[in-house]
Amino acid sequence: MSFLKLDDYTVPGFGLNVGISGPLKDEDASGESSSTARAKKGNKGKKLEVSLSIRFTNADELRELMRVAEATEGNDGKVYTITNDTANLAGMRQARFTGTIRADEAKELRQWDVSFTLIKHISVPEMAEGREAPKTSSTQQNDGVGIGGDEAPADGEENMSRVERMLKYLDQKIGPAAD
Repeated sequence: MSFLKLDDYTVPGFGLNVGISGPLKDEDASGESSSTARAKKGNKGKKLEVSLSIRFTNADELRELMRVAEATEGNDGKVYTITNDTANLAGMRQARFTGTIRADEAKELRQWDVSFTLIKHISVPEMAEGREAPKTSSTQQNDGVGIGGDEAPADGEENMSRVERMLKYLDQKIGPAAD
């Protein structure tokens, strides 16, 4: 069963459907040749597109969803921590509402068909990590030294084994587990 939580708020309704989209920016790098080469220009923020239905008898749920969507922090939309399998698998941990929230009446079914979009929020630590110089890793050499064989431990990792350092690295890349 699929669900979507924004912080401690569980999005109401039934028939929840979520989809991820995100532009992959690239540019023609062929110059004057007939090549099809493309130059990667970086990935932009992913969007979580959400649709669901809320029965007319649950008007208070639609009212609360609208309140959550319109919430602000400072001069911007409130940033929510997302709990949803699809979003989390795609690397979306935090997002805010963007664009339009719609609630269309489906009178014959006595419900509202609701749709909205959440856009990925890049946290301050993620932005700092993106600005850091890429970490170099050693590759397999003729002397038989494996990947990461000669790397010095990072700060705070002096007392960790290679396995513990690898697990820490993977944990940082994957992120925290969903509740």
